Amino acid sequence: MKSLSFALLLPVLALAQQEVEHKSIHQMESELHRNDPVTVTGEPSVAVPFLPKAGGVSGLARKVYGWHPYWASSGAYQSYDYGALSHIAYFSYETDTATGGYMTVRNWYTDPIIGHAHLYGVKVTLTVTNFGFEMNDKLLSDTVKQERMISTLITLLKARNGDGVNFDLESVRNTQRANLVSFMRRASTRIKAEIPLAEISMATPAVDWPVPGSWDFAQLAQICDYLIVMGYDYYYGGSPTAGPVAPLVGESYNITRTVDTYLTAGVPSRKLLLGVPWFGFDWPVQSSARKSPATGTASARTYVVAEPMAALYGKVFDQTTKVPWFAYNNGSTWRQAWYDDSASLAMKYGLVNARDLGGIGIWALSYDGGRPEIWNGIKSAFTPTGVETIVGETPQRFELLQNYPNPFNPRTAISYQLIANSFVNLEIFDVLGRGVCTLANEVLPAGSHTVQWDASLLPSGVYLYRLRAVETSNQTGRSFVETKRMTLLR
Repeated sequence: MKSLSFALLLPVLALAQQEVEHKSIHQMESELHRNDPVTVTGEPSVAVPFLPKAGGVSGLARKVYGWHPYWASSGAYQSYDYGALSHIAYFSYETDTATGGYMTVRNWYTDPIIGHAHLYGVKVTLTVTNFGFEMNDKLLSDTVKQERMISTLITLLKARNGDGVNFDLESVRNTQRANLVSFMRRASTRIKAEIPLAEISMATPAVDWPVPGSWDFAQLAQICDYLIVMGYDYYYGGSPTAGPVAPLVGESYNITRTVDTYLTAGVPSRKLLLGVPWFGFDWPVQSSARKSPATGTASARTYVVAEPMAALYGKVFDQTTKVPWFAYNNGSTWRQAWYDDSASLAMKYGLVNARDLGGIGIWALSYDGGRPEIWNGIKSAFTPTGVETIVGETPQRFELLQNYPNPFNPRTAISYQLIANSFVNLEIFDVLGRGVCTLANEVLPAGSHTVQWDASLLPSGVYLYRLRAVETSNQTGRSFVETKRMTLLR
């Protein structure tokens, strides 16, 4: 479990008073890939021109901030849905605590993702990583090293037309609480003086332990443009039992409690982004029983790996925590995996909307493997309500598609296709056939249409949606009627 410093979340365990570092998925995977090839540490011999930035992203009502890890395949960025992103965090500037400079910035100077994202109006920030109590002591207690880091970051941003810095400083002693605030204030002031539009953010922990009191979130929120709380690792690789990486509810520590504690501490809702996992953990366990005791360390599973495995072995949606899991036998060993799928992520997006948060963070881009349901879920949750018409080739038939996501909470997208200009009536009914609302009752052009439905004020249950379409042309007068079911699950 990762580190929040409020009385509501102080653990009663004796472990809470010990300096035991629980490595986050950010740190674990950074260490795993540290020796990957093609690491560029210095400046390029020839200046790399940068492309002009396009206008801002339209259509998203909230920030969608994805970390792009340096170990992603070289072409992974080409499969990202930039219409579902507002920010990309390039991961990472690895701190040299001897100087405050960097040991590596990977391929920051040459990676094409920066210019590519800017063409779509997506901002690109550089993530600074520094992991461990001792490493952060060395940085936070030395203002000379801090000045070196800040000056270096300004140079790096200017070299690639970067849009800001995301600081990912993990395992900070409570004795460094004031120093952390001072450092962030200094960094934000200096960087914005040189690059006025630069955005400064922090990756922040979900629960402030094992040593509480390290993080002054109210002060840090005043300094930063936003905080991205890492809403995962509640169960981690070394957990004694298998369990949900990101429980929405149901556990002693869960995402809902984390978010509410941040808000209670004085963090403005629009300055808080909820980090969500595109990964899970797979433990060796004693049996197939839910949350079976682990017999070893878990392995991380990306969404693109976990989802087909769940389909093969039988996915169980855990109603207590709102997270799916599955168990399977690997020869003579039972294993159990918990991860987030499109339905559980949609529920987390529902919390973001309900608490009016600034948006979401994603760990990590490329873990989706290009599967469209992940990206569609983001657009469904954070695109303003209304009918979206996709201009393109005329469909070959009338069709009402299954809503996405399904189950959903509290928003979902309903798509349909019209082969010609038609009068369209799209209505929602409860399971008893009583009308709930009308989403469309108008003439619409031929093409593919999507409408967002927000069921925030309705109870859980099964609902029906019916499309009636009558072609407006007098030549054929073709018509179409179809009804489908969907489930609101809170």
